Amino acid sequence: MVEASYQDLFLFRDRNAPDVPIFAHCYDFPIPNGKHPLCAGPWLLPSLTFAGWNTAQGISILKQALIAFRSMLVGLANTPANKFILVDTQNTLAPEEWANELHPYSAGFKKIAQKFVDALRAHFGPNSI
Repeated sequence: MVEASYQDLFLFRDRNAPDVPIFAHCYDFPIPNGKHPLCAGPWLLPSLTFAGWNTAQGISILKQALIAFRSMLVGLANTPANKFILVDTQNTLAPEEWANELHPYSAGFKKIAQKFVDALRAHFGPNSI
């Protein structure tokens, strides 16, 4: 279903802005620890706990799922007609750089953003950003 959604996105783009490339990322490996901002969450730990998994098992499950997700995105990026650029963000953040289960601290966001800047410059030229 996720791959089909990306294919739908490519079709939408092809109909409305055929020359526009799509840049996407593959997430990094979150730590299901129950941490969350006051306004939302937690997201991961409660579901894993409900299913009977501990934190170590949860980390492994999430990593396996996101590695598979990245692999699917690599396949999409390797099809030139998709005009799809994958910004590889896995293994970017250290455990202490996560502010909560889904979001890094500011320094971590900067590391992720730099990966996008690098990808945009590689695609559009060094002076594009």
